[in-house]
Amino acid sequence: MKSADASRLVVRALSDLIKIDTSNPPGKEDKAVRFIEAMLKKEGIESQIYSPQPPRANILARLKGKKPGKPVVLLGHTDVVPARKDVWLVPPFGGVVKDGFVYGRGAIDMKSQVICLLFAFIGLHRQGITPNRDIIFLATGDEETAGELGIAYVMEKVNELKSASFVLSEGSTISEDDGFLHAQVAVAEKKVCQFMLKAKGTGGHGSMPHGDNANDKIIRAAARVISTKAPLRPIGLVRRYLTGMLRGGKIGGFRFASLKEALVDKRFLAYVEGDPHLNAILRDTVTSTMLESGEKVNVIPTEATAQFDARILPDASHDAFIRRVQKIAGPEVEVVLTGRTDSAVSPYDTPYFREIASAVRSLKGDIPVLPSLTTGATDLRHFRNLGIPAYGFFPITMTKEEQKGMHGLNERISVANLMEGLAGTEEIVSRLAALTPP
Repeated sequence: MKSADASRLVVRALSDLIKIDTSNPPGKEDKAVRFIEAMLKKEGIESQIYSPQPPRANILARLKGKKPGKPVVLLGHTDVVPARKDVWLVPPFGGVVKDGFVYGRGAIDMKSQVICLLFAFIGLHRQGITPNRDIIFLATGDEETAGELGIAYVMEKVNELKSASFVLSEGSTISEDDGFLHAQVAVAEKKVCQFMLKAKGTGGHGSMPHGDNANDKIIRAAARVISTKAPLRPIGLVRRYLTGMLRGGKIGGFRFASLKEALVDKRFLAYVEGDPHLNAILRDTVTSTMLESGEKVNVIPTEATAQFDARILPDASHDAFIRRVQKIAGPEVEVVLTGRTDSAVSPYDTPYFREIASAVRSLKGDIPVLPSLTTGATDLRHFRNLGIPAYGFFPITMTKEEQKGMHGLNERISVANLMEGLAGTEEIVSRLAALTPP
C-alpha cells in the first residue's frame, strides 16, 4: 500500500474513533468496540467482546502463534477523560482534521496508539506472519477511572492474560528537548495515594465568628500540606534514566556530571522545581484538587473537606505516607485515604527492551533509549503486579509542549506524528512476533 493511501486510512480511522464519545464517566465504550470489531471482521479476524454491564465493553482478538502459552499482549484503552465543548476551538468529538493535525479528545490519550496497535496487528495477519507465540490485541474501557470494568474484568474472564510473556501499551514516547532526542520506555509508574482532609466544627451565623470553624481548620491544614514538599529521593530507575539523559549535557546553567553532584547543586535544584516532570519523578507529590464546604455565605459550616491527588514513588508505603501527611496536617483534621494503586517495577534488562531499543534506533538513529517512570496511572500496573514485563511506549516524537496536550484543551496529534507512530509500532510488533519469549 502506498504511503499516501496508508496515511488516509489511518487518519480516517483515528478521526472516526474520536467521533465516538467514550468520555469516562460514563464510558459507553461499546460503540468504539463495535467499530474495532468491524475493522477486524473485514480482515477475517475473529474477536470476542467482554461486556461487564452494557454499554461498557472491551474487545480481544488473537493471532495464533507457533507455540501455545505466554502470549504477547498489545494493550490499549478506548475511554477518554471528559471535555467541555464550550471551551474547545473545535468540537472535542468531531474528529476534525485541520492544518495537518487530527483534533479531539483521545487524540493523544490514547486512541491514536490504539489505531496504530490495531493496524500493526492487522498487518501481521495480512502478511501471513505466524508469530512464535500468540499475539493478543486487547482494547479495554474504564482505564480513566479504576479499570474495574475494563482490564481487571477481562483478566478475570481470560485467565491466560495473567501468564502473558510481555505487554506493550501507553506510558512514554520519544522526547525532543532543545533538539536532543531520547526515547523513554516506561517500565514503572508512581502509585496513586489520594486522600481527603476532613474537619468538623461548630456552626453559626457568619456575623459572629468563633474559634471552631471547620473551614478555618481545613484552610490551615491544607496550607501546611501543600507547602511541605517531600524530599528529593531518586530511585534506581530514575537514576538510570536521568544519568543516561543528562550526562555531559548542560542543564539549569551548569554541566551535569552525575546525579549525586547535581542533587547538592542549587542550580539543579532550582531547575527541578521549575520542571513538573523532573519534580514528579524525583519525589512524592501532592496536588490539591477539590474543596467542599458550606451552604450559604452567611452560615458557618459544621463540616469541610479538601481532596488531594498524591502520587508516591514505586517503593513508597501508602500507610507511611498517610501518617506523614497526618503529622503535617495537624490534629484539627482527619486524613482519610480515598484512592490507591500498587505498581511494581518491570525489569528492563530483557529481550523485549532490547528489541524496542533496536526498533527505535532503526528508525531514529543512534539515540538513547532509556527506562523511565510514568507519573500517571495506567492499566499496565495490573500486569506488573503479577511479575509480567510491561512497558509503556508509543514511538512518536513529542516536545514537552506537545506532551501537555494529554487531557488538555484542544488535544491533537499531527498526521506526521501519527504516521511515525504507525511505522514505529509496526517495527516493534514485527520484532515481538519473531521473538521467542524466555
